[in-house]
Amino acid sequence: MKFKLLTIFPEMLEAVLDTSILARARRSGAIETQVIDIRPFSRNKHKNTDDAPFGGGAGMVMTPQPTLDALRFACGEHFRGRRIYLSPRGERFTQKKAEELSRCEELVLLCGHYEGLDQRVIDLAIDEEISVGDYVLTGGELGALIITDAVARLLPGVLGCDESSVDESFSSGLLEYPQYTRPREIEGLSVPEVLLNGNQKQIDRWRRDEALRVTRERRPDLLETALLDKDDRALLRAWENKTEKPRVCVLSENAERAQLFLSRMIEESRAALAAGTLEQCDCLIVLDGKEPEDFFRPRTFLPRPPRNSELQAARDRGLQLYGFSPYAFDYNILRRAGDEGLKEALLTGLSDADFVCLALRLLPIRRLKPGVADWGKSRRALKKPGESPRALLTFSDGCREEHALNAQSQALVRALCAFAQFGTPPMPFELERAAAGFIGP
Repeated sequence: MKFKLLTIFPEMLEAVLDTSILARARRSGAIETQVIDIRPFSRNKHKNTDDAPFGGGAGMVMTPQPTLDALRFACGEHFRGRRIYLSPRGERFTQKKAEELSRCEELVLLCGHYEGLDQRVIDLAIDEEISVGDYVLTGGELGALIITDAVARLLPGVLGCDESSVDESFSSGLLEYPQYTRPREIEGLSVPEVLLNGNQKQIDRWRRDEALRVTRERRPDLLETALLDKDDRALLRAWENKTEKPRVCVLSENAERAQLFLSRMIEESRAALAAGTLEQCDCLIVLDGKEPEDFFRPRTFLPRPPRNSELQAARDRGLQLYGFSPYAFDYNILRRAGDEGLKEALLTGLSDADFVCLALRLLPIRRLKPGVADWGKSRRALKKPGESPRALLTFSDGCREEHALNAQSQALVRALCAFAQFGTPPMPFELERAAAGFIGP
């Protein structure tokens, strides 16, 4: 492949092209490079390549005559390639664009300078404009070298190992995984054990997982277009469930009640909860029926449906107010004998709306009629009104257990976790999809 770089500062380009991998590729014939000085093509006595812009303004503009003549010289009579002008207003250069350009026979790269290039040169002799990033350089030479390097390394024979251009950042749609070499330990840091066990399948999985992790942390936008398999998606979902959750403040006139509530949250989330002040908190849980102006924050959670007056007050202030059922069925009960082990659940002390919400959370369920839900085979969830909130469970082995429905704490912890993950107030059946994770500072 041929690279022809047009510039008024050829010494900037030659120094790089004669170094390292590009120099070796030139010597081996894998690529051909030619640096063309634009100045000799100027018909001006002083070989000028710039002039003042029409209409006035700061700076100078590259004149069309020498640039057009240099471009025509570079292309010759039978040019079969792409003519590119390095410009801040051009299409952003990406790995995908590099792969596209690597299929060309020739690339002519025009390096701009001053305040830009006479538009007529672009109209007459340029196929496309490319920018190497959202910033402005003093000239196009560095951009031309970036394109040359990125395209050349994709060509056969340029790199020592052709696989190197495939298994790296951006080629797979992800950033590259961490690399290690000898020694095995330095200053207390060791090479990950998986890289030393010789199991290539495990090594490949570790590298893929690390590439996902680095991309998620540093360039999450790349995940939108990356090719991901089911294992990749499962890992990303697991990480999302472990994401740090908002700092929470519990507001109550009864200090013991608030502390008990915090203790339950700490116990269930298995992590420390820092109770901040009202000014510091991201989310506010309100246990008491106080006046709206006393507790409204940007995100306020009530262990009950919000009153109409509270909703209206929140709307007037542009705030968000969310209410959740104070009951939460303990999903861990199902794990006692597995999902198939629970035959029937009798739920008491629930409103019809609460019953539907809890039934939806157990498993994918279809509602049969008021007070009865079916979640497959012979299993049923039945609602019996008028008694205290409890659950009577019958298992397939004939064993029966009675449990008090977990009030407030579990429902609100999971509601907050779900809110932090999904960004919108979750429906109750979504709460089990959000891992308890932890709520921390």
